[in-house]
Amino acid sequence: MLTDSSGRFASQFLATHLPLLLKRVSLFYEQDGTCLEYFLYSNSKKRLISKNLVVSHDLFSDSLYVAKFYPELFREMNCKYLSAACFYLMVHHAVKIFHLSENCWVNLETDTAVFNNFYSRLNDFDFKIIYHRPSERVCLRGRYHEIPFSTDEVIQHILPRDDE
Repeated sequence: MLTDSSGRFASQFLATHLPLLLKRVSLFYEQDGTCLEYFLYSNSKKRLISKNLVVSHDLFSDSLYVAKFYPELFREMNCKYLSAACFYLMVHHAVKIFHLSENCWVNLETDTAVFNNFYSRLNDFDFKIIYHRPSERVCLRGRYHEIPFSTDEVIQHILPRDDE
């Protein structure tokens, strides 16, 4: 559900692209303490698209750290904006799982070019470069702003333990 308390769409971007994303892929997650790993599966091809999606709860700062975000949706047909919709869905889901507050920090490290072409365009997070790292890498920080929508489509996937 992507509506605010008045019944209007809370985010036109999500209202447009999130249903398309969820029609084409399923998002599963596994939790290990303060770490969530996400898996994208193609609904039509019945195969794993990506498993390089990891976020964690930084307990000290009570913020979210995006450790890996390579959804590989660019390999799919007609995928424009689906990576952004996937990022929004993951972050909103993780914030709910970890019970983080409105305006908590979302932190990550990426290439300068990826920041310019992707993260700087995610207006709801307002990512800024906190500092530069070697080899054209940058550390980013943005604010989480709650957009009312359901993350019920993100399904917990429990792998069998080795001792079972």
